[in-house]
Amino acid sequence: MRPSPTRLGWVRTSPSVVAGVAMGAVVLAWGMGPPISKLITAPALVTAFSRLWLSVPLLLGWMYATDRRLSWRLLRLTAPAGVLFGLNMCLVFSAFHHASIATLSVVGALQPGIVLLAAGPLLGERATWWHRSWTAVGVGGAVFVVLGAGSAMRTSSVGIVLSVGSMVSFTAYFLLTRIARARATEPIDAISWMAGVTIFSAITVTPLLLLTEPLSGFGQIDGRDWLWLAWVIIVTGMVGHVLMAWVLRHINASKASLYLLSMNVVAVLAAWPIHNEPLTAVQILGGMVVLGAVAAVVSRPATKVVPAVSTVSDEIEGLPVSDGSAGAAHARQ
Repeated sequence: MRPSPTRLGWVRTSPSVVAGVAMGAVVLAWGMGPPISKLITAPALVTAFSRLWLSVPLLLGWMYATDRRLSWRLLRLTAPAGVLFGLNMCLVFSAFHHASIATLSVVGALQPGIVLLAAGPLLGERATWWHRSWTAVGVGGAVFVVLGAGSAMRTSSVGIVLSVGSMVSFTAYFLLTRIARARATEPIDAISWMAGVTIFSAITVTPLLLLTEPLSGFGQIDGRDWLWLAWVIIVTGMVGHVLMAWVLRHINASKASLYLLSMNVVAVLAAWPIHNEPLTAVQILGGMVVLGAVAAVVSRPATKVVPAVSTVSDEIEGLPVSDGSAGAAHARQ
């Protein structure tokens, strides 16, 4: 029987293929985030405040334009993740003023290991020896990518603390998003999820800004800052985070986290022309190791407690989560 048409045409597409393509887009969007964000000269909390509050009406407009609505249930479920995301924004933008992109990347490269350890007890994702081994290889390759920068690996004790804080807060947000959306009794589409998260993130940042920054700090956002801020809001924020929220319904958290190691390769490549950070042979070798590790993990499905969905019926342009009407399992997908 001919499959019913979707926005992807007449082709019935495997969820792993669609999610893999979306994950690749996330890697590019988020990989460009640090080099672009570091170009913003305004104070860190002013940048975080502006990035989040300017995102709120855009995401709400996207919701209402696609016949979605806010609800108390959505706000209740997104509040914890929103607080973590808001704290992460503050730490990340602060770290840009005290540490190099290489420092942030090498600390962030530890995330897949933490996610791999937490995914079992929290999500019921049972990684095989193959996935554990290649995750370790991928982390090692990412370390080579960033440490290969040599003298560009500059930081301070404050920069290290902020980098670790940003990694821990993002890992917690990453896992909480996976848990909340996988265990929801009713599906939450990615656009609505990020709209709710962004509202609470902006609320979280606001008192921190008012307590620590004078209002004159907003005057330090100059013309070019608005350009870079627009990139961070639209590409890194709206496109990257909405896609990531959708992907986490279709890819194991541990596997998705390993994919994100590729961001370090993108960030280092982008930092070369943008910040004049040279690309060394060690970094090239490390990048090849990271991509090889990602390819190895993707080549074999992880062992899971709940079977994966076999087909995709999601409307990719609107990014709603599959409602399981075609026999798809909700749990952990």
